[in-house]
Amino acid sequence: MDQNDVEPLRAILHRALVRYLTVTPRGFVLVDEPSAVPIVQARILGYGGARTLYRKRKPACRSLDGVLAVSDPAKRCAECPDRGECTPQVRVDLIVRRRAYRLLLAFTSARNFLEHVARLQATGVAVEQIEHEIRVLPRGSWGELRFRSRS
Repeated sequence: MDQNDVEPLRAILHRALVRYLTVTPRGFVLVDEPSAVPIVQARILGYGGARTLYRKRKPACRSLDGVLAVSDPAKRCAECPDRGECTPQVRVDLIVRRRAYRLLLAFTSARNFLEHVARLQATGVAVEQIEHEIRVLPRGSWGELRFRSRS
């Protein structure tokens, strides 16, 4: 699958109501699965920067591009007085078991993802061209994600 093949999928994904992929220390919470799944195979459609402002552990404001708020397109992140309290994230749009999901990564999982992308780029492989294995490592109250390419 080359870059042009995923453009129609990416366009549909951005217009559709996307499920956010929930990560727990035991694994991913998927639709139609009775329990958390520790490893998934995924096709990554795209990724980019994002930001979320949490209030009482719930998202109060979110930007999927790090520029404009989702809830109010006139609200610009650069001018927001709460910007210092936002969590910088990496947004990953992907397909898992023929369903579209969005994954928001922060801190260690975001670093692991960006290192994975850098390894692929060093070998000349685009992230959209291959399948990926994503594994959840339990870290107490949260799950750290590790990425590797499927050959």
